[in-house]
Formats: sequence, structure tokens, C-alpha cells
Amino acid sequence: WLKGAVAASSPSTMGGTKGKGSAGKGSAGKGKGKGKVTAPWIKQSAPGWVSTGKGKKGGKSSGKGGKGGKGKGKFRGAAPLNSQFWVKKAESENRSELPGSFTGTVSSYNFKFGWGFILPDDPKSLPKQAKAKLAEAREEAVAAGKEVGDENLIYFRKPDVDKELFPLQKETAVTFSVYVDDKGTGACNITSS
Repeated sequence: WLKGAVAASSPSTMGGTKGKGSAGKGSAGKGKGKGKVTAPWIKQSAPGWVSTGKGKKGGKSSGKGGKGGKGKGKFRGAAPLNSQFWVKKAESENRSELPGSFTGTVSSYNFKFGWGFILPDDPKSLPKQAKAKLAEAREEAVAAGKEVGDENLIYFRKPDVDKELFPLQKETAVTFSVYVDDKGTGACNITSS
């Protein structure tokens, strides 16, 4: 008698309102799972696994600047025209502007770093000091084993160019003044011809 009563009251034969998993065989009722009910807005974690924060790829920020990668937050490119960087740089190089106005063409310009070269139309008309600094720079480059292109190319920087000329294109005709400093000869006050 007792064996039959226990068997009759087991969840698998009664319709399965309690127990592990789904309802018993042949039953129409739904079974309840074992465990506690949690709110869907609470972060769940897999059993036996504990999150320790950022993973190899899942972190919000990695690297400098918090932009999601190594070095992605660094400033890239030349400083803005109105930056104090250019003022300090010019002061530290002991610029001395030479008399005269010259014409030439833009040989090249590096947008990323903010510098380029101008080829004067008449290199012989440049002041003696400027020509001497150009010759000195050429000799230093040859001594260092560097390949020297046209020895008359004059260096210039972004703030030395009139804002109206940007974006600066190769072969643009320009008018400019010349200066000498601790590093050599350079062009400044660059405007369109």
C-alpha cells in the first residue's frame, strides 16, 4: 500500500507542478525551474565565472586619451596657425628677417607636419647671407650622407603662409621674404603672386 501511495504522489506521475525541468510525461501543466528568480535589469554572470572588468577586447578605453586604442588620443598633425607653439619656436631660433621680396613656386608641402619648400624663381637675387646659409646646409647634408636635391630650395612653415593660400598646392606661384636663423635659411610672409 505505501509503495503505491508514494509512487502516485511523485511529481512525474501527478502532473508536475513542482520539480526540476519541465512537466512530467503526458502532463499538460508547465513545470517550474529550480533556482531563484532575478530581475532582467540586473547584470547576470555565468555560474562559476566571475567578470573581472575589462577583457582583451571588450573594454571601453585602452591606451592614451581614452579613444579605444594605443596612442589614439594623441594629437596628430601640425599645430593650429594661431597656436603659441609657432611663436615660441620662432623666438627660440633667433630669426633675422632679411630685406627684399622674392617670387617662386611651392615645391612641396607636408600637411601633416606643417612645413614645405619653395623654389625661388631667381636664386641669384637672394641676399648673400641667405645664399651662404643655403650652401652651409647643403654641405652639412652631404657630410651626413644625405641625398641633396635642388640646393636652392627654401624651407617654410605653416604660420609663414597667408591663410588665403590654404589648402596649399604644389606649383603655386608665391611671393615671399627670406630670413636666416640658427638652423639656416627660411621663407616667411608667403602670399600668392
